Amino acid sequence: MENKVCKKCQRPLPEGYKHKKCESCRNLSIQNIKNGGKAVLSIVAVVGTTALAIATKGKIDISKK
Repeated sequence: MENKVCKKCQRPLPEGYKHKKCESCRNLSIQNIKNGGKAVLSIVAVVGTTALAIATKGKIDISKK
């Protein structure tokens, strides 16, 4: 029987644990992925708005009055 440890932080993992990372490291990885997705979405929104303004030559005003 081998003692498994977390791939990232080297904490010992429980017997029969099916993942390579501990729960804490797995949660951090998931949170980083979510934060990265939000950053990409905001960049796409800015680029899209700029492209719309260029394509319509400023004739469409998307701001509320």
